[in-house]
Amino acid sequence: MKEKILDKLLGIYQSSFNIEKPYEFDGDTYAAYGFCDITNSKYVLTKKAELWRAICYEHAFFRTADELMSEDIDYFTNQAIEKIEPVLVRKGESCMPKDHMYTYITGIFISERAVSEELKKKIKKTHFCKNYRLSLRGYCELRILVIDLENNCLIGNAAARGLIKDYKRFI
Repeated sequence: MKEKILDKLLGIYQSSFNIEKPYEFDGDTYAAYGFCDITNSKYVLTKKAELWRAICYEHAFFRTADELMSEDIDYFTNQAIEKIEPVLVRKGESCMPKDHMYTYITGIFISERAVSEELKKKIKKTHFCKNYRLSLRGYCELRILVIDLENNCLIGNAAARGLIKDYKRFI
């Protein structure tokens, strides 16, 4: 069941994300990884007369499990803060480039068995947001979404609120 949901999600993500399945990062293997790069701009008459530009990124990590444990969320959160943000998001630089608006690091976990109440609380409290140069160069935010197949429900942190609304139709 979890592989079926994963394939369904990846089919939707495939239209705007570059998908790699499976994906290995920092010695860890994910079921899949997706990267999206969106650039918006507004100009007058010619592209040289650009009024503004906004660059947005998303790094989505997919993992399936028979039973999701607290350690899985802790591990991903630490990996996002210590490895993913500096290596994949900033690419080793001290700051994001000019015109960067936001970057989301999204962890999507699909659990075959029920998620414990304790873990639900932990997921909802998980928070990471890093501003670059007082937000003049945008921000990076961690979003965690868990699909609990046994209880047919979605659990996410505050940053993933929009994802939960969009994913309701999958369960």
